[in-house]
Order: sequence, then C-alpha cells, then structure tokens
Amino acid sequence: MGDHDTWYTLLPGWHDFEHMFEEGLRRDWRALMFQDTNFTLIHVMAALIAAALILVAALRYRASIQDETKGVVPSRRFTLAAMIDGFVGAVYKLAVDVMGDKDAKKYLPLVGTLGLFIFCCNIQGLIPGLLPATDTLKTNLALSVMVFVIYNVAGVYRNGMHYLAHFLGPKIGGFPWLAPLFLVVEIASHFARPVSLALRLMGNILADHKVVIAISSLIALLLPVPFLLLGVMVAIVQTLIFTLLTIIYIGMAIEHAEEH
Repeated sequence: MGDHDTWYTLLPGWHDFEHMFEEGLRRDWRALMFQDTNFTLIHVMAALIAAALILVAALRYRASIQDETKGVVPSRRFTLAAMIDGFVGAVYKLAVDVMGDKDAKKYLPLVGTLGLFIFCCNIQGLIPGLLPATDTLKTNLALSVMVFVIYNVAGVYRNGMHYLAHFLGPKIGGFPWLAPLFLVVEIASHFARPVSLALRLMGNILADHKVVIAISSLIALLLPVPFLLLGVMVAIVQTLIFTLLTIIYIGMAIEHAEEH
C-alpha cells in the first residue's frame, strides 16, 4: 500500500466516489504553509471512525456507571469504560490545575471530547490499512480554528470589554499610549495560535506515519515494533499537547481581567 492507500481503496467504485467528493474540495491557490495536503475522502472516513469509536466508548462508559455500584467502585478489569474513565479523568485534572474546579467541569465536555477525537485519529496511523485524519492540515486547522473561536468568545462572555482591553496593553497615565504596538503584537500572537496548533499536530503525525510505512515496507516482521511503540507515544504526546494548550488558552481568556 502507498502512503494514502487504505482498505477503503479496495472497495468497488471507491475511486470514482472519491473523485466526485474531491471535486468540491479542490483549491488552486497556494500560499505559505497552505500547500497541497492530500486531503481525501479517506481522511473523512478516518474522522468518522474516530467519532464512531468515541460514541461506542461513551455508551460503554454510560453502561458501566449504571450498574449496582453506580460507578462508585471502579472495575477491576481494564475495560473500554475504565480506559475512558482514566483518559477523561486525566484531562479533568489538567483542566482543574489551569482553570479551577468550576470552570474545569464546565469545559470538560469540550476538551475531553477534543482529546478523545484527536487520540482516536492519531492512533489510526499505526493500524495497517488505516490513515490518521490528523496528518492533513485541513483537519487540524478546523480543530484549531474551533478552539480559537471558542476561547475568544468565552473570554468576551466572561470579562466583556476588559478582555478586549488586554489587546491594547497597559495604561500609562490613564491612557493606553502603546495601544498601536500592542494591538498588532497581540493580534499576530493570537492568530498564530491556531496555525501553530495545526502545524505541530500535522507535522508529528505525518512524520510518524511515514516512518512506520517506510519501515514496514522494508521488513514487515518484528522490525516495525519499536517504531509502533514510539508511534503510540507520539500519538499520546501530541494529544496531550493539543488538549493542554486548548485548556491554557481557555483558562487565560476566562480569568478575571484586571482593570486597564
């Protein structure tokens, strides 16, 4: 299989269906990092698989907390529900450390689901015949732009004009004299956040996926095992980085602004 060949490409009529799909996504312009990212219907299928896995895991977890123990006593077995409980619990602890218990509970559905989705996408790159949805810039930009919009809206909702006042810098003598400079710097830094989130995730997942493919094509027995283990670490670490930065951005936006 090539870099973008999967089990889907073996389905009858897949290539014709994929060609029809890509006609609506094709773009002719190229600028800076927005080059050809090989976004195909396969990436959409990978995202749908990740969503299906999360749905199944959520249903299993819901069933696990509706037994006779009501989820108070954790399972002794390492089940899917136990894995989800540990994953979401870890995200919740990160959120509590950054934004406090109250806001952590409020934003846990967002950051927890985001972390699960990214991890389920990342890990598909280590399964023969599948492709990670996060090895293309378009998927990652969609996620990071969503984070960008949410944390800015949350900041304005929580602090109102005080949040926007941070873009103007400190007041000197009751007037933000450095506002033109600070405004440019702050806007540039905020717009750089989604771009850096997207590029970081894409670069690491794409590189890891290509390494595993290259090693497996040389010797398919035993040799790829260390690289697969390394790939699991990359998938976990990149999920952690994206989720943690999302929590930090939201936490910084909703913290009580000082008077300017």
